Amino acid sequence: MIKFGAPTVTLMGGTSTSALGKRESIDLHPVTFDDFKFSEKKGFVYTVARAISSRVNANYDGWPVDEIKQGYKTFIGRPVFVEHNNQDPKRARGVIKDAIYRETKLASGIVDASVYCLMEVDAQSFPKLAKAIMEERLNAVSMGADVAGTTCSACGRYASKPAEYCTHIPALKGRKVVVYKQGKRVESLVWENCHKPNFFELSYVFDPADESAWLLQKKYVQ
Repeated sequence: MIKFGAPTVTLMGGTSTSALGKRESIDLHPVTFDDFKFSEKKGFVYTVARAISSRVNANYDGWPVDEIKQGYKTFIGRPVFVEHNNQDPKRARGVIKDAIYRETKLASGIVDASVYCLMEVDAQSFPKLAKAIMEERLNAVSMGADVAGTTCSACGRYASKPAEYCTHIPALKGRKVVVYKQGKRVESLVWENCHKPNFFELSYVFDPADESAWLLQKKYVQ
């Protein structure tokens, strides 16, 4: 099942991002070029971006901490596109050179996990893209992932394909439903928790797909 980045609705654990300060919600980890292992090449643009975090996004897809931690290395070596124009491999504009995992325990007690990626773009082959990045007109990213399956947050049913979905997914995603848990009537927000993600691309986007998925650093090696 294919999933793409989208704006955050809530952190895994139920805390709305509106309850967090802007720096806490976006700039949790001081990741820089120094955190990655790579060799610079002349004529290339390099960027560092927060690619994904352990949150429930506006597609009502949830990304649990353990799943991100286990799958983050699949980013490495995958292509970089623009605006998810990924149907043709020839549309790739670069490559993800490295990925690192970071987590922080917030004041609320919730663990916020994030993956940071180092991307490389050939500025000589794609000068317009390189210019847009360096001029900060293109300053955000959005990931693409294939997941082995998802679990409904309300009833806990696992599905490896749409035919196995419960009655809540996908029709009631983003809505609150009443379910019975341990004999108690409980109101629950419906989303899909994604399992075993295989990240297959990262796209530069003009419109931020996720308010935490911004470019943190950039440089043009001449």
